[in-house]
Formats: sequence, C-alpha cells, structure tokens
Amino acid sequence: MTNSQNNLRAVLTGDIINSSGLDPRERQTLFAAFPKISALLRDRYPAEIGYEISNFRGDGWQLVIDQPRKALEISLFIRTYIRFAITDKNIDSRIAIGIGGVDFIPAENVSAGYGSAYTLSGHLLEALPAHQRMALGFPIDDPSLTHAAASILVELMDSLITAWRASQCQAIFWALQGLTQTQIAERWLPAPITQPSVSNNLNRSSWPTIRKSLVFFEELLNNV
Repeated sequence: MTNSQNNLRAVLTGDIINSSGLDPRERQTLFAAFPKISALLRDRYPAEIGYEISNFRGDGWQLVIDQPRKALEISLFIRTYIRFAITDKNIDSRIAIGIGGVDFIPAENVSAGYGSAYTLSGHLLEALPAHQRMALGFPIDDPSLTHAAASILVELMDSLITAWRASQCQAIFWALQGLTQTQIAERWLPAPITQPSVSNNLNRSSWPTIRKSLVFFEELLNNV
C-alpha cells in the first residue's frame, strides 16, 4: 500500500556503530530490538509516528516522523535505548535527520519511500565525519538563523550524548517518558535502584538543560 504524502516531515536514517563486534547471539538481540523500539515509539508518540521503524542490512534503520518538531526528542529516545538496553558492549547509533517533503511512503516498508527528506537524510548519514554521530539538514541551502540554530543544537546534543555512560542513557530514556525519579528507580533495568542514584545519573547527564533544549528545538521547528 502506498500513501501519497506532500507534507513536511522528518526522516531519520541511522546505523549501528561497532555492530561488527557483536557475536551471533548479540546480533540476533539487536535485530529483535528494532520491533520493540518501534512499539515503544508508537506508544509514546502516537501523533508523530504512523509507521513502523524499518530495519535493513541488520544494522541500518529508518523512521518517518509526521511532526518534524519532535525529531530531536525521538532521536534521543532511540539512541539512549540502543546504548543501554541491547548489550553491555559499547554500541551506539548514528542518526541523520532530514527535514523536507515526502512524496510517498509504502506502509509496509518506509525505507522504500521517496522525497527530499529521504534523500537529504541518506546523504547526511554518508557524509557524517568520524567524530560526529548526529546531524540535521534541510532540503535547501537556507542561511536562516532558525535552520542554523536547530542544526547547531543537534550537534551540541550529540556531543553530550556521546559522552554519556549506559546508566546515564537509561536515566534519560525513562525521563523522556515523563516518569518521576522514583518511578524511574522502580523500572530500572536489570533491577531497581535508589532514587538518589537516578538523580545522580540525571544530573550528570545535564537533564534540566537537555529538557529545555528539546523545548527550544520544537519552538525553532515550529517556525520552519
């Protein structure tokens, strides 16, 4: 089934860093993680995500977001989950966010879709320098302060996330879902921890600043 789409959307294209170091069992776990991530996303962001995440070549993935203003938060949601929930090995995901038009989206396989958001996202991922794991781009070379500010915000967020430990990623992952520190402590994997430990992880992750940055990003994208 193909749906005609002409609205501004965000396409996220990503791949898993250090996946070559996974053994066969861990690779199977990684493959099984994508449907789980997709279900978590659809549950948390029902108004923003109408399609399943697409997994290809084992370590590549793609997602279409109907409301681009949520692209950074959803990228953070995905990346933090990958960094703490799949394996204790140091894997991560690169993520390229393309904002633009989408001509069509095959409901059964979003990776077969087409449009400027798709093209830009794919090219951004291919062009990412070695030190960078996230990038944001728009389909035209627009020198506006809005585009520049949004892109710089993504790069700054990327620098913070890359420096986080798995425990910090888990704390942020739960915090993104609006849970209190006590609730996060109770849901902690693989076993509950104390509320002060959650607080420590959130503070070391600069969660208050992250939260304000996500709101600011949404405000910027509302002007695009």
